[in-house]
Amino acid sequence: MGVVAGKRYKSTPRTVTTVVPRQEVFGGTLMVRAQAAGATYESQSHSVSTPALELDLLPGVADPIVPGSLVLQWGGETYIDRAGVLFRAVNTSTNAGVAVGTVDYLGRKATLASYPAGISGGVTRLACLTSSAGFSTTELTFRTPGAPLRPASLQITVVRADTAEIVTATADLNGNITGGIVHGSVDIQTGIVRLRFTTDPLDVSGAASVPVIASLITYNAVVQTSLPMSAELLGLDPVRLPADGRVPVYRDGDVLVIQHTAETEATPVAGDTVQLPRIYQAAIEVVDANGVALRPDQYTTDRELGTLTWADPFTAVDAEGNPLTSPLVIRDRVEHMTVCTEVQITGALGIGSPVPWDLPAAETVVSSAVTWGDLQARVYNWFTQKAWNTGSPNWTDAQQGDSTTAQFNLLNYPIEITNIGAISGKWAIIFTGSSTFNVVEEQLGVIATGTTGSDCSPINPATGSPYFVIRAAGWGTGWAASNAVRFNTDACLGPMWIVRTVVSGQGTVEDDQFKIQIRGDAD
Repeated sequence: MGVVAGKRYKSTPRTVTTVVPRQEVFGGTLMVRAQAAGATYESQSHSVSTPALELDLLPGVADPIVPGSLVLQWGGETYIDRAGVLFRAVNTSTNAGVAVGTVDYLGRKATLASYPAGISGGVTRLACLTSSAGFSTTELTFRTPGAPLRPASLQITVVRADTAEIVTATADLNGNITGGIVHGSVDIQTGIVRLRFTTDPLDVSGAASVPVIASLITYNAVVQTSLPMSAELLGLDPVRLPADGRVPVYRDGDVLVIQHTAETEATPVAGDTVQLPRIYQAAIEVVDANGVALRPDQYTTDRELGTLTWADPFTAVDAEGNPLTSPLVIRDRVEHMTVCTEVQITGALGIGSPVPWDLPAAETVVSSAVTWGDLQARVYNWFTQKAWNTGSPNWTDAQQGDSTTAQFNLLNYPIEITNIGAISGKWAIIFTGSSTFNVVEEQLGVIATGTTGSDCSPINPATGSPYFVIRAAGWGTGWAASNAVRFNTDACLGPMWIVRTVVSGQGTVEDDQFKIQIRGDAD
């Protein structure tokens, strides 16, 4: 109530509203989440792993626990330690148990990674022995009971004193030992092993040294022993063999053959030519799904250009005419012959010339080659014998008894022999009449019959070429039954003995095999 100019008035409050539009500007990303009004969710479950349980075994004690001395009892179960591992439910008959945790001998603590739920009550320590000295070490030197050791056969196992972690290390072919904190070397000739346990093998101050439990250090190794072998059983004097029985496959200066075989799946079309991915192959062949070779007359190859042309008409059969199993695969092999310049104990080889192809290491094969120089088949030691004793044949290189009156004209009709057909053998042409004879080889027996009226050319079934050719015009007359002509032949092959040694023990593969390839170059 108020008075203005002598008049009374009453003031009434009134609200006045004014709308002022404003625009808010937001920076960044605005995320809005919503769900449908009728959406429902199924119950979800989440498994939480039981945390490891740590037990303080010896509160107030500073000495470490002696490995293998700890026995605990908790919740009706008995726990024992073995080399830093805690076991329960140990079977008294088999001594087997369930590994449930680890033991920190230096920290005097046990950690249970697995234990039954709902167990209450204290832990009963049934046995526990401590040691005041000689518990751990950071270096070790010892000698194996025997020597020499087989290379790369030594294995060391240690248990860290600080974490009870089991660490294993092995020696390589050079005798170096590495693995985790274990570093050192072994002399395989004497069996002396020197080890350091450190996180930094270059540290000489000892700051990086890691103590390991001395009584839990174990090792295993293979000691080689030479046994006397019978020379009669081996077929050669064992004195010629190395003491360790190993003969080097590769040596400096040897000839090596580096080879790789590639496979290309083929769909044969009569008359078509297939261009292979590479050229200058050493060999090209076609096999089916079972590895059976396609008959050679069903395709031709150009190894310089790396092509294969199917026959027209084409039939997928093997050499005997049996049908092949699809799919067919073209195998092409490339080879590089070179000289070995270096052989390392790790197995790495140095070569005198680069490989002209980029070959996959896992599929490429290296072979050693035995060289003889120039070789040629020949006929030698030709002589005649008047009487041939079939009960006691003369396979020596000297005539027995008188020679025959009749003679073969070697001057005008020399015996013909080829590298592809000849073998190393001793031969006898034994007459069964005045013009008929048998062809006999010392190891093969009677392989052919013939007459003086026709050329004698017995076929070598392995090559399809004659062992030799004796021309009919050289025989002349005067031959009689029981007369014999003796001669020897040498093949165009180098003499070589192959000794395959199998180490005694359980077999690991069922199809262990190797292949020998006869190679030759001709001008």
